[in-house]
Amino acid sequence: MSHQGRKFLQRLIRSAEAKNSRVILALDLLGKGRLELRDRAISLIRELGEDLAAVKVNFHLLLPLSILSDVKKICVEAHEMGLQVIADIKLNDIASTNLLTTSYLWRAGFDAVIVNPIAGYEGGLQPLLEDARIREKGVIILGYMSHFGAQYTYGLPLNSSLYDRISTLSELFVSRALDWGADGLVIGATYPKTIKKTRQIVGDRLPIFSPGIATQGGDPKVAIKAGTDFLIVGRGILEAKDPLRTLSSLRKKTWPPKIRVIRE
Repeated sequence: MSHQGRKFLQRLIRSAEAKNSRVILALDLLGKGRLELRDRAISLIRELGEDLAAVKVNFHLLLPLSILSDVKKICVEAHEMGLQVIADIKLNDIASTNLLTTSYLWRAGFDAVIVNPIAGYEGGLQPLLEDARIREKGVIILGYMSHFGAQYTYGLPLNSSLYDRISTLSELFVSRALDWGADGLVIGATYPKTIKKTRQIVGDRLPIFSPGIATQGGDPKVAIKAGTDFLIVGRGILEAKDPLRTLSSLRKKTWPPKIRVIRE
């Protein structure tokens, strides 16, 4: 499948290069009320946006906030700072539900969504991928999560006689991401060997997004050396005494070399 016309990736790489940053801030915020959460998210985007490539929003905000008012305001603020906004919901359902879900995400202003490939292609992710391409949105495949227990699921061995050069469930997901024309892969920074193997499989055709930095023990420099393109960081920045200083230091330490070029 052709990788031309990946508008989300083009926008993301432009933002990364303009900010000299491969850091994506995970807005995993806790708060007592709706307005407190919304205003805190907007404040962080304004404070940290010049050092970020993008922001990621998950259920910490999607559940307590109104998606078409509060979340939309967060997306607008991020876009004004030149940032892409990724919805991290690990979407995993039948086609009709996937399309309904993303219709709300796109209306709210999201630029990409993270999906779980276990749903499969036909009757699962295919219509979403095709619709996202038309709308110039991104679809990022979950390849290997960052928590300790991920090794017991994503790392499950496969029957080698059924799959050529694919030995684990994660490697199968990586292969499917290429076949389906996805816009990237999530591989936890806590598993650098898996990042390296993923990079060997995808070459320069897909970027790798790695969560699990700092708080979960992932080393940003090790992840980048293994093949990561974008670092997803939440608590390591949000809970720092000086979030801006922490982010700025991370950005400067991890920017070179440039983000890999996505090729045919």
